[in-house]
Amino acid sequence: MTFRVPSAAPQSRVPADRRGAVLGRFCHTCDSVYSRHASRHAGKPMLGKDHISATCSHEGEPFEVGAAWWEDAVEVLPPPPPAPAAS
Repeated sequence: MTFRVPSAAPQSRVPADRRGAVLGRFCHTCDSVYSRHASRHAGKPMLGKDHISATCSHEGEPFEVGAAWWEDAVEVLPPPPPAPAAS
């Protein structure tokens, strides 16, 4: 899957060495990132589509710990610089 905004992605899809700070909550159904301070899934994501014409099936649900439909969205760090070539 390709993410339109490479600065944030679901934690499970980012290698451990490239994970930065938690930026929000990623909904697997609508592929959008919501504020980490939001208590409920609402139609105004930080990153992703606005749900005016087609709402997500989880809209209005609370972000409960352990729910399978969302996970933390983390900052994607740049790759480490290549190792210097041995001469």
